[in-house]
Amino acid sequence: MMTQLMNAALLTGHGGADKLVYTQVAKPSPQAGEFLIQVGACSVNNTDLNTRTGWYTAEQEFEAVLQDTATTTIHSSTGWGQTAIQFPRIQGADIVGKVLEVGVDVDPKLLEQRVMVDPWIRAESSGSDRYVGSELNGGFAEYAVIPASNVYPIHSPLSNVELACFPCSYSTAENMVVKGGITATDTVLIMGASGGVGSALIQLCKLRGATVIAIASHSKQAFVQKLGADFVYDRNKNLNDSLDHHPITVYLDTVGGVYFSQLLKKLKVGGRYVSCGAIAGPLVQLDLRELIYKDLEMIGATRMEARVFQNLVNYINNNRLKPVVAKTFPLSQIHAAQKFFQSKSFCGKVVIALEQL
Repeated sequence: MMTQLMNAALLTGHGGADKLVYTQVAKPSPQAGEFLIQVGACSVNNTDLNTRTGWYTAEQEFEAVLQDTATTTIHSSTGWGQTAIQFPRIQGADIVGKVLEVGVDVDPKLLEQRVMVDPWIRAESSGSDRYVGSELNGGFAEYAVIPASNVYPIHSPLSNVELACFPCSYSTAENMVVKGGITATDTVLIMGASGGVGSALIQLCKLRGATVIAIASHSKQAFVQKLGADFVYDRNKNLNDSLDHHPITVYLDTVGGVYFSQLLKKLKVGGRYVSCGAIAGPLVQLDLRELIYKDLEMIGATRMEARVFQNLVNYINNNRLKPVVAKTFPLSQIHAAQKFFQSKSFCGKVVIALEQL
């Protein structure tokens, strides 16, 4: 029997865009407890570029990775799941598609149904935490095999491209909101408000009735205001005067970097700081007196419980969220898609559109 092939963007190692190859590979088959999904669309995320360039790698090995001199035998934290990535790998965490086949011991009721994938594969189902597109092949391909426990039926008028905006960014944002315990009594500061996670945070905080203060560049302020932010400030102007009169109880940070110390000081006594990323720089300055004497809580938000993704699916199926698509690309133009994504000159999500279901 001839091996069936599929088109895929194959990551062959850490390094530049040349490590990402559009080619044909064997079409996967579902094993016990798995679904075979025909991918309809899959978004581009920071984690795709971070994994490719080796951003998760230990500091002493990072330069070697960037210079493309590192091998695939690095044993430091080179992947989202904090283990070395095995190459070749198909990336893409934001899978939306249709169930085509089921493995042994899987309920077939989702056959031919449109579904969305929770990209976090939890230890209780696999033995170790894994992430779709990092430790497990993802959606930059025509087909993907996913554990059945991570597949959710979707009943929404939104297109596949629109739905692909949700899994990674919005689940990350919902995880931050849940871990931060945000309620209608909170005044929330969001740094990086125009990005994928930031724009999701605005909507999810407003669903809970919180007051939202968004920090964004001047060109993107109208965008974040349209999403529902109550106050919008230019990140390139003096934020001290703008923020001093706001009783900020929660600081949701998607970027890290030089703004960390300045904005942490704006939290009220007993405030909560929640971080999910550090694209502006992972090394920051912290005056421990700020933490100690203001009784601040500092919370990292990466690993999430399944209920977080179920929350997201419920919002989608009840038409509570508004995805924003910046631009779509075919899978064959994965390099152009990532280059556009890196420009950060857009608002919304960059989506790889495969066969429409």
